[in-house]
Amino acid sequence: MEDLREDEFEIITVTDEETGEDIDFAIIDSITFGGNEYVLVVEAEFIDDEESEAAILKKEIRNGEEFYGLVEDDTEFDAVADLFSAEGEEYDIEK
Repeated sequence: MEDLREDEFEIITVTDEETGEDIDFAIIDSITFGGNEYVLVVEAEFIDDEESEAAILKKEIRNGEEFYGLVEDDTEFDAVADLFSAEGEEYDIEK
């Protein structure tokens, strides 16, 4: 990721369930798979760091509220990670 600027990406805020801390993520890619939307994100503060690790989040709706959460199922995660990789980009994806 060369010379990327945080303002070039959509930023989402996710609350860490363990710490309660809000973390800003930059969406660097997205796909739809099995009727669900998945986003590939990097912590916004590390968007210019070529060594930063990406994470896959799944868009979910609970009680009418939209939020993003980690993909818990290994099979689902692997399938989605393969789809992101198949797009021709080299992503270092963290589970």
